[in-house]
This record gives sequence, C-alpha cells and structure tokens, in this order.
Amino acid sequence: MSESYERRMKGMPVSPGIAMGCLRVEARGCPAPVTRNILPTETESEWARFESALARTEEELYALKERVEHLSGATEAAIFDAHLLFLRDRLIMKRLRKEFAERMHNIEAVYYAVVQNFMEVMRHVDDPYLRSRVADVEDVLQRVLKNMAPAVAATPQNTPCGCEPYVLAAYDLAPSDTADLDPRTVLGFVTEAGSAVSHTAILARSLGIPAVVGVPRLVMDARVGCRAVLDGYNGVLILNPTAETEAHYRALQVEKEKSYRALTELRDLPAITTDGHRIRLAANVEFAHEYDAIQRSGAEGVGLYRTEFFLLGGGSMPDEDTQYEHYRRLVEECAPHEVIFRTLDAGGDKLPFEVLEEKEDNPFLGWRGIRVSLSRPEVFKEQLRAVLRASAHGKAAVMFPMVSGITEVLQIKDLLAECRTELRERGQAFDEHLRVGIMIEVPSAAMMSDVLARHVDFFSIGTNDLTQYTIAVDRVNFRVSGMFRPTHPGVIRMMKQTISAGIPTAICGEMGADISLIPLLVGLGASELSVGTHLLPLVRYAIRHLNYDACRAMTEKALQAEDSYTIRALSQDLARASYAELFD
Repeated sequence: MSESYERRMKGMPVSPGIAMGCLRVEARGCPAPVTRNILPTETESEWARFESALARTEEELYALKERVEHLSGATEAAIFDAHLLFLRDRLIMKRLRKEFAERMHNIEAVYYAVVQNFMEVMRHVDDPYLRSRVADVEDVLQRVLKNMAPAVAATPQNTPCGCEPYVLAAYDLAPSDTADLDPRTVLGFVTEAGSAVSHTAILARSLGIPAVVGVPRLVMDARVGCRAVLDGYNGVLILNPTAETEAHYRALQVEKEKSYRALTELRDLPAITTDGHRIRLAANVEFAHEYDAIQRSGAEGVGLYRTEFFLLGGGSMPDEDTQYEHYRRLVEECAPHEVIFRTLDAGGDKLPFEVLEEKEDNPFLGWRGIRVSLSRPEVFKEQLRAVLRASAHGKAAVMFPMVSGITEVLQIKDLLAECRTELRERGQAFDEHLRVGIMIEVPSAAMMSDVLARHVDFFSIGTNDLTQYTIAVDRVNFRVSGMFRPTHPGVIRMMKQTISAGIPTAICGEMGADISLIPLLVGLGASELSVGTHLLPLVRYAIRHLNYDACRAMTEKALQAEDSYTIRALSQDLARASYAELFD
C-alpha cells in the first residue's frame, strides 16, 4: 500500500469535534515503532533482522537469569524462564508470520501490534496469574524492539510527531489515562476498544477532546507518524488524507466553531422554556483546569464535581487541609452559585481506590462508590470535613454515589454528624445547613425514593449506572454494549418514580447531554440538568426552544410505550421540531 493512499477506518463517535495532525500510537507500555511499507524483496532481510534480535534478546535473558541466580538464588531467577518461553511462543510466531505477510510493513511494527493485542487479551482474563504476567511480556517486547537496530522503537523525541500536537491511537485508554491527557497536545484520540458510555468517553467529552472508539484492527493497521483526520461527529479515522479531504474537514471545523461561538453568546440567558418553566443548568467538572470554563459557559454552578480525579490522581490521597483548600477555591470561584461535591466514587470501570490482592469477579457489583468510603471511615471523614469547611466560603452541597438503601444513608448522616461535632470543637466554620443529596444509580434506590426523600435534600440521577443496573448490561462490554439503552421503558419509569418523590432532582448522567432526549428529561420533571461545560451552550439553546407543556404531553405517551425505540423517537421528533438547527 502506498504511503499516500487514503484509508478510512470506521468506529463509534463518542466526543464531537475534528482533529487533524500526526498520528501517534501508544498502546500502553513502550511507544510504537514507526511503521513503513516494505517491498517483497525485503521480506527475507526483515525476518532475518527479527531473528537476529530474538537471538540477542535470548542471550541477554540467559545472562540476566545467571546473574540473578548467582545473587539471589534459583527461585528469583526463575522469572526469566517465563520471559524465554514467551520470546519464541509458537502462537505469537504464527500470528506474526501471517500478519507480516499480509501487511507488508517493517517487522518491528507488525511484531509490536501482535504483542500489544496479545497483552490486551491477557489483561482481561479471569486468571490473576496470567494478568500478572503482562509486565513480563511487555519487558520482552521492549528488549526485542531495542535489539532491532538500526530501526528502533520510536520515542516522543524521534517519532515524526516530535513535540507537536498529535492524534493519539491506542488499543484502549483507562479513565486515569484519559484524565492525564493534555488537550493542548492531544488533538483527539481513537481506540480499538471502548464504548460510548464508558468513563473514558465521558472524560473525553468533559475535556472537549474529539474521540472515536471501537475501530477494528486499529493498533495493527495504524501507521505512526502519518497524517490523520479524526472525525468525532461521524466516528471516522482517516489515514493519509488527501489534500481535498483535509480541506473539507478544515472548512467543516471552521463552520462548527462558528456555530458554537454563536451559541456561547447566549450564556447569560436563563435556561427557561418558551412557556416559562425554569430549569437549573449546571456543569459537570472533573479537573481544576475546567474552573475558568464554568464562568465562560454560563453555568449556574457545578451540579457534579467528581472528586475522585483530584483524590486519586496524584499517587497519594491528599490530606484534609489540602482537600479543603482545593474545594474552597472552587466554591469561591463559582459564587454566588452552588457547587455539589460528589464524594469519592471509585471502583468498577472508574479509578481504583487501592490495588486489590485478588481481582473482583464482578467489580460493577462489588467494592465501589459509597461502599469504598464507608469501609474506610477515617479517609471518608477527612473528605467530609474538607467539604464542610469549604462550605463556609460560599454555597456548597455534598452528594453520595451508588447508595442502594436507607441503611447507607443513615450511616452517612451519622458520620456527617460526627464531622460537624469535630469541626465545632476545633472552632472551624462551616455551613450548618449544607444540603445533602444522593445519587440514584441503583434500582433499589429508585424504588425506595419516596423513603429516601425523607432523609436527604435532593437527588441526582446518574443515568449511565441506573441504565446499566436496571437492564443488566455492562456498558463497557463490547459484546452487549449495543443493548445499553437509556430509553428502556424500565429506566424511564424508574426516573419518573424518583422525580415524583417530591424533592429537587437533577440529571447528571450522559442523557442530559443528548439533545435528542432533552424534551423527555424536561417532560419527566427534572429540576436540573448538569452536563460538561462545552455542552452547556447546546443544552441551553435546546431548553429555550422547548415548550414545557408539549414536553409533558410527549412524556406521558413515552411512559406508556413498550420499547426503547418508541420512547427515543417520541423525544427526538419533538427535539427536531423545536430546534432542528442543532441536528445539522
């Protein structure tokens, strides 16, 4: 295949936008080698170079084994037996020969892709021993690539991308990987795995980074250093785009940015329907660098501050004073509006609180959310005291994730009472009337919402988890992710039951950012929508062009519908009739 041959790879759009630049492949571990085409006459010399690298690596591993055995004994040295076995693994060699013959790329690029795919399989097996061996495989990979002189593995310094902004390609990105991305250098990202409702996708939307997931054979076929266009609207990665293609996307980018700027000029207008129904429009926030965007977007405060990225992103848990200073800054910057702090939400597909000795068989039903905090009361109380202290500097509220019933609520309130007593004894100020809320993410909480409403001040519906748990669909499992439907009648009825409990109820899940579903959420009676800052202009425009009575009438029909498609169609029809221009 010629280097100038334009190729389109289709995936699933998860974060809108256009990114154009050099492609960098970083499928975990060492960066990918530069990919280049080879001629049929080069295949023998390429394979010979690979065999030579294997031989040198083998010599290194035997030498290391001998040295460790001499220093520490045979038991410690046995680890290198596994390295040596993998080095010439029969299945890897068979796959490598097949891919090398088909792709006609330099051997190290093909080897890298084959081993990376193998490692991803190992990362997802149930056997903890096999999962623990991924680091050994990665070590062998790095040694082989290093020994393939003169063509060595690319680094950020010698890759064609250099230090310029680039489009990132990877097999997958964990939420922690995504949180570390710098929008100034990463123009967009594309992955082979992933789903539209994973936390990686949610973070991409929060960061405003164009993203596409679920591109088959991405790591195998992506070429390091080639020009790329990433279309986050339609879910397309274009490798080696022609001049005409780049011109088309450059014009589209300008057009979209112009339309978005026009929407941002409405930021000082209230989110109020055409017949006078007011809805609070707040921001979901993860990172400190988003603080400025809260004011620019016209958000009425923060409806969801995901504290886990601050708590778990620095390697060690910050102490109470550090948390207090961080929270205080956000409260002061959002004045006179309220900031709702969600306490630590770890586990499942989110950031891990701590490394577990044994992998949980089903982490989504395991140690996550409020369960983590209640099992670590002293750590939990530090966060509660920090939030309480910050509340003395403006309007603040606290909210708790993944509550399943009244017992957890009562435990939380007892700990809050202890924290208030401790702060009074210290002489430290806090808001005695701090609002307390819970996330409705579990069906049991939705079914008990009338009872729970007697003990808290507000609800916030996390539509992603509520959908996942209601219809038993793992949203990050590609085999069933197509069944993940937030408009499932069971989910919509639970949302209605929750909102009908009689206390203020916000929507902070991804449904709130879907402009085709805003009529449904308004009609259900949500008092607040909380979305990513860059989506606020679109949601505000949508609300201001809706009629509340029409939304309620449509929702009554939706609540009688028998399937998710009918519900989505009802809402989308009203959305298109009210603000068709947002769908262009």
